[in-house]
Amino acid sequence: MSNKKIKTSIKEKRRQRKSKGAITSNDDLYSSKGGAIFDELPTEDKLKEIKTKVVKRKRLRPLVDNTYRYKEMANQYSEKNNAQQLGNYRQAMEFLAHITLSKNTDNDKIIDKLKDLIYSYPNVDISSFVNKHHSILYSWIIQNLVRVYGQKYLGTVYILGGGIGVLGAMLLDTKLRIENIRNLDINGTCKFIADEMMKDEVLDNWKFKATTQDLFKVNYQTNRVEVELPDGTISKEFSEVPALVINTNCSHLNNMENDWYEKMIPKTRKMVLVGETGNVPHSYPNQKTFNAAYPMSFEQYNGVLTVDDKQYFMKIGIK
Repeated sequence: MSNKKIKTSIKEKRRQRKSKGAITSNDDLYSSKGGAIFDELPTEDKLKEIKTKVVKRKRLRPLVDNTYRYKEMANQYSEKNNAQQLGNYRQAMEFLAHITLSKNTDNDKIIDKLKDLIYSYPNVDISSFVNKHHSILYSWIIQNLVRVYGQKYLGTVYILGGGIGVLGAMLLDTKLRIENIRNLDINGTCKFIADEMMKDEVLDNWKFKATTQDLFKVNYQTNRVEVELPDGTISKEFSEVPALVINTNCSHLNNMENDWYEKMIPKTRKMVLVGETGNVPHSYPNQKTFNAAYPMSFEQYNGVLTVDDKQYFMKIGIK
């Protein structure tokens, strides 16, 4: 007897399937289990009784915890919060989708930093700092800084109103020759999150360090710095020169032109200044008004960026 298998034709396979019986409908299946799919059709009154709940996701909420308290924040922000964590991941995706930077094999560290931050601290809302507007704005700033300065040495960079350190993280992903970055924001939660997101650079001899120093109390000639450490102690005071000052919050505080720029910024200091239109404390109606508010001895870039219904104005140059 031959052991060779006999191939079954397609027609034979179809005949075998048909012989197994007809396919039972869903209605018949439910009936066989004791009832139809619906015992009765829902009436209009019945539909009105069904309660629906619409949950509107809150976005761009300010961080309200101003006082830096490392231990309390570490415990509070690491608590499980699936809804907030998913919201943060969504914000990060929106942010990363709008980044437009020049090709650089090292400029994807921001992805890992955001991923680790959201994983480690799911109970804090980062939407005020990780969103479409900031992604496009920061990309614009960095592209033009690279265009203006290239491989020139920039020294210590001060980012005023730096939030949770996203712009600083993106700057360190470029090939700009930066000695170190100081991320200044009066909000204590920003200091905590920024240092946690940039922990590798913090441990690298403070290549990046966040502080709650008030921008109106900084000495822009030679700044003396004291930083509150995670254990509550104050670091040893040291001095440094802010060689490049980046202020993206010119529209978010009053008296910036006279009390800050005119009186506090020394001549020949490299500056990046950003103002904007819209619902902010000090809105600039147009580029001409913004330019007149911040005169420079040497302008290296002057431009306008439009994102949705808002315009941003930026100047890069030397006071």
